[in-house]
Amino acid sequence: MSKKILIVDDEEIIVDILKRRFTRMGFSVLESLEGSHAIDLLQREPVDLVVCDVKMPDGTSGTDVLRATRKYRPGAPFVAISGLLMTDESVQEFLRNGAALFIKKPFASLRDVTEQIAALVDTDA
Repeated sequence: MSKKILIVDDEEIIVDILKRRFTRMGFSVLESLEGSHAIDLLQREPVDLVVCDVKMPDGTSGTDVLRATRKYRPGAPFVAISGLLMTDESVQEFLRNGAALFIKKPFASLRDVTEQIAALVDTDA
């Protein structure tokens, strides 16, 4: 059975690019353009990993989705992504709160980023 990844980002192009890449890598992918919808999915769907933008326009933050991931899917690694200029302290706060990785957009190499993310769930297969 393939591992399931939830991708959360308000930028459809980011969701589409990541979905296509992870699908080609053999993963099942759920997608959400809003943090509130992602939290609903986390309550209903078993997921093995969450990739989530830090800031979304619906008022739900990446921190909210991280908390929901810890509550509903405590074993699922969480990867925070952001195109915002983040301070080192902000990045460290995400990592202290349970994010496995923090990746800045735009991605330097889509292949490297997706392989790094996939390794978080491939290692426990």
